[in-house]
Amino acid sequence: MSPSMAWVGDGLVPREEARVSIDDFAFRYGAACFETMLARHGRVFRLDAHLDRLERGVAGLRATPPARDLLQRAVTETLAANGLTEASVRLTVTAGSGRVPDLDRASDPQVVVTADPVPEAAAPARLRVSTVRLDQRRSLREAKSAQFLPYLLARAEAHDAGADDALMLDRAGRIAEAATANVFLVQGERLLTPSLESGALPGVTRAVVLDIARTLGVMVVEADVTPSELGRAGAVFLTSSVAGLRPVALIEGTPPACDPLTWRAPKGPHPLVERLQKAYEALVERECTGA
Repeated sequence: MSPSMAWVGDGLVPREEARVSIDDFAFRYGAACFETMLARHGRVFRLDAHLDRLERGVAGLRATPPARDLLQRAVTETLAANGLTEASVRLTVTAGSGRVPDLDRASDPQVVVTADPVPEAAAPARLRVSTVRLDQRRSLREAKSAQFLPYLLARAEAHDAGADDALMLDRAGRIAEAATANVFLVQGERLLTPSLESGALPGVTRAVVLDIARTLGVMVVEADVTPSELGRAGAVFLTSSVAGLRPVALIEGTPPACDPLTWRAPKGPHPLVERLQKAYEALVERECTGA
């Protein structure tokens, strides 16, 4: 079997030989932005949307975003080098290197791309309300930052409780997102998702699902979502680039100033979630095949 390949800097190297300097700000300070993307039929779904968000984040690090044609080539060549047409692709751009904590003095930002087979479809998720709170006023909240520690801690806490992922609240006690996905609630005929003001990441798949729902004539509400809203939810699902739409089976935990919470999905798939899933999959196929 040929070795797995990664793109580092300006070319491909065997993944086990990939290196970034210990002086890189990604290592020293977590100063990097990344995107995790879905490739199907050798083409990344909504690549431009991912690169738009990445470029905004890198600019927020006071670094010059790499040329878009370089990023596109790095993604394409990494997929080809690994012989993958269906893949989870991670693209990272660092703020550069330096030995003092000064973003304006960092130089030589690094581009890193890896590609892995898409994981098998997961069972409906079990979520645990995390004690880790998101700061809805944090810097670069609209970017996927390498400063990922709160999410890692929340996921570890969820796993300790036997759950798959964490449901994260902002400092005001509102539902923001899962540790690795955006959150949607189905309440009757309407689709409810936390507003970006709660600290939710403006996910690429989140935006696609909102557009699909509106096209299907579904009422869409982006608003503050408190844990009490779960009591009126007939379904809950997560969205992320690689997993797409993933139903939620169970949510447990003790939100601030609330009694212990348990929400269970009704048996069987929810009709609206199924419609959204089918429409989403059809859109991915169309865009990634050019049909």
